[in-house]
Amino acid sequence: MTPGEREAAMREADAKMREYHLNRPPIELVKPKKSKWGNPRDDQTFIQAAIVVSFVTAFLITPLLGRKIATDEEFRKKYIPAWYDYTIERPESAWTREELHEQLVQVQRELHERAIRGDFEPEKLDKMRRHFGGVDPGDDPHGWGKLHPGVDDDEDIEDD
Repeated sequence: MTPGEREAAMREADAKMREYHLNRPPIELVKPKKSKWGNPRDDQTFIQAAIVVSFVTAFLITPLLGRKIATDEEFRKKYIPAWYDYTIERPESAWTREELHEQLVQVQRELHERAIRGDFEPEKLDKMRRHFGGVDPGDDPHGWGKLHPGVDDDEDIEDD
């Protein structure tokens, strides 16, 4: 491009820019009018906000509704269909409080009697710490009856 051609192209571009700035419409006509619901982006924002609010509400209500369903049988029968009700009957306790108390007292009594007989002497306690009950250490060739299989018989077992 020669200097004359370049000069002509610059003059033409300047003329076009001058026309644009002098003949442009007022900003009120170019700028779209803001309406409360007219912009599609506003609709998208509203829909996204509604979805977020519904998810947060469901997240917060779920534990309360679950507890209500789990504890209130009338509510469950009224609002939960029978095909969706997976509740099971609560089993009766195996022991009453009195039976459990009697078993605890019996265990305490047996431990007391064993202590009087001398079952908890240091040698016997060491043997109990090394082997499971009912397993003869002499008849255990692979060491499966040991509580700590990697510990030799002459090593100390630390009590934690």
